[in-house]
Amino acid sequence: MILQQFNREEFIQTYWQKKPLLIKHQGSDFSDPISAEELAGLACENEVESRLVTASETGSLRLKHGPFTESLFSSLGDRNWTLLVQAVDQYIAAVDALKSNFDFIPRWRIDDIMVSFACEGGGVGPHYDQYDVFLIQGSGSRKWKLGPLCNNQTPLRSDTELRVLEKFQVESEFILEPGDILYLPPRIAHHGISLGNSLCYSVGFRAPSVAELIQGYTDGLADTLSEDQRYTDSLTAIQPQTDELIETAVDAGFSRLMEIINNKTAFTDWFGRYISTPRYPERVVELDSLVGVAHLIRLVNNAEQAIELTKNSSSRFAYFTANNDLKLFVDGQCFIIKVSQLSLIQRLCESTWAENIPAIEYVEDRGTASILASLINQGSLLINPSE
Repeated sequence: MILQQFNREEFIQTYWQKKPLLIKHQGSDFSDPISAEELAGLACENEVESRLVTASETGSLRLKHGPFTESLFSSLGDRNWTLLVQAVDQYIAAVDALKSNFDFIPRWRIDDIMVSFACEGGGVGPHYDQYDVFLIQGSGSRKWKLGPLCNNQTPLRSDTELRVLEKFQVESEFILEPGDILYLPPRIAHHGISLGNSLCYSVGFRAPSVAELIQGYTDGLADTLSEDQRYTDSLTAIQPQTDELIETAVDAGFSRLMEIINNKTAFTDWFGRYISTPRYPERVVELDSLVGVAHLIRLVNNAEQAIELTKNSSSRFAYFTANNDLKLFVDGQCFIIKVSQLSLIQRLCESTWAENIPAIEYVEDRGTASILASLINQGSLLINPSE
């Protein structure tokens, strides 16, 4: 744990989504869970999302998307470039373990951990993000300059595809050493500059826009409606044949719409599927040969060695309980489960993808075994290869 002797309650009350906070490292020396060479190796893989930002002495910035070649890195020199690799937590278990430091925030809120390597002077320019982020300093050090609160009206530079601020007014500065953490709430302008070679771990949190929520929810609802569900009004008196749009007609349309949209159960189901949708759904692959429930129960109960499962590292799990209902959301799918199985579901959700999950307890109840088979079949759970 990095956050030792850290007042979590004070942080939530005073800083979370309100103002930045520098958290100085305490305790034993911080050890990087990944090396710069391993990070560069990931950036050479086709399925890994990576970017390279290079800066000239005049301040111009160039962005290039991966995958990259090993020879490219040897040609970059030792100044003014930064490599950024997304979702490293899905490949390196020790990077994924950094999430445990933020156990005071719901796990489903975390988007991913981006890791960046920068050499002397490296950075991506002054910018702002629309989400909360904890910047964990790895080896080396970086200077962070913070500016004012921004919004969509804040001018951006037009000479680069990066979202770099046109003007940047520095309000405070920090130098982060290994193990230090800088928390930034949404829309705070910031600019990181590497002081020599350095690694940084950016723990980003999901923050869908209201527009995304509205569009996603209403699109989902629209798919459930039939052609027979239409606008209707009830005339109580003769209305002149005019083009006037009277208030009762507007009320009829608005009421019909609200009647369908204002459904908390429907929204809960959609929201659970939405927040559990993988960042990279192509990495959650359905089995070619599906596993039947009866076969799975026999396999687990009769195996000479305990059958263990692991989560797909790209999968997302969440659960919801209310009014004696238990719903499990995994990779955009919703499963209804008996409340009596809550402790099992909690353990399943709280397990990391590096942990082994014993299957025996999950097949004692046939309903839970059926869901387990579904999760295996859709690629969210991986059964040990020997079986």
